[in-house]
Amino acid sequence: MSQMQEIEINRYHNRIVKDMSHLIERYREIMAWDVPENDPVEADKLIFKAVHEVLEELEKVSKAF
Repeated sequence: MSQMQEIEINRYHNRIVKDMSHLIERYREIMAWDVPENDPVEADKLIFKAVHEVLEELEKVSKAF
């Protein structure tokens, strides 16, 4: 990564945090609506696991280019 790219991504850090927080909150709400006996702690574990898996998949795909 070039120094300019590093500077640029650092500028977006807070925005990425905000976007990811909204994403997690969205799926928390969906889990709460759709699962009558929803356990918020377990739901968070599952959501974070799913997000990690998707990020790994996207990273593999991006390396193919």
